[in-house]
Amino acid sequence: MKTSHITVLLNEAIEYLKVEKNCWYVDTTFGGGGHTEQILKRGGKVIAFDFDQNAIKAGEERFKNEIESNQLVLVNKNFTELEETLNSLKKEHSIDEISGILFDFGTSTDQLMNTDRGFSFLGEGELDMRMDQTLGVKAKDLLTLLSEKQLMEIFFQHGGESEAKKIAKAIVSNRKNGVYIKTNKDLAQLVESVKKSRNKTHPATKVFQALRIVVNDELNNIETSLPQAFNSLKKGGRLITISFHEGEDRIAKTTFKTWQEENLATLITKKPVVPTDEAIKENPRCRSAKMRIIEKT
Repeated sequence: MKTSHITVLLNEAIEYLKVEKNCWYVDTTFGGGGHTEQILKRGGKVIAFDFDQNAIKAGEERFKNEIESNQLVLVNKNFTELEETLNSLKKEHSIDEISGILFDFGTSTDQLMNTDRGFSFLGEGELDMRMDQTLGVKAKDLLTLLSEKQLMEIFFQHGGESEAKKIAKAIVSNRKNGVYIKTNKDLAQLVESVKKSRNKTHPATKVFQALRIVVNDELNNIETSLPQAFNSLKKGGRLITISFHEGEDRIAKTTFKTWQEENLATLITKKPVVPTDEAIKENPRCRSAKMRIIEKT
């Protein structure tokens, strides 16, 4: 599989996961398979989740031998179904314990640059943004149906967009004149017309991020899934999260702190692990990444 994605904090995550030969680990966000590949290389076995059908299909081709030898189990499901799915797979694949679980909440570069599904502000494709194609609501539907206030809150709360009100007002004003946003190009051009970029980042970056988070219900999914992951871990097992958005990191930080206060787990690092200056230079997209690690006691 050809990919332009660079896995963020790859070596750091694998080191903190403490991979042991023939032990089972869960990669809840398979994506391009970067973390899964390194776990397999160290002799670990992996159950990998991804609700993006394209990611699973590519993984089945890339890791065909590992799947056939029962080193890897690919699951085309949202990690919100983690605990139930693992309980089922344990019987099917004779899995005793789960030694570590990894969440990488970032969206792969391949997905972000996919113009056909509306993730990228480049090109011209339907403004979809669904990771899971079985979901009912697309990004363009939100822009058609939501009020100016609702759109403003989405852009500000989930994207940190300082000009959220102005952008939301422009969208609703266009709607009143019979002009609806249907493609990623439509949205990118509207944001550019309202907001002039002051740096190298595209003016529509935060708006696209906010819509993607809401369409896929990403923050609620994290809140639902972290307790399931913790329940599925063996004693001494480690749970790792890699966040790229303040909302994601806040959920992980608060949840981990609560577990430590309840003497259920121990924080491995007091502060989040962040990319090195060298890593950021190689891959500027990773600059906001924060990794947190907790060990179940």
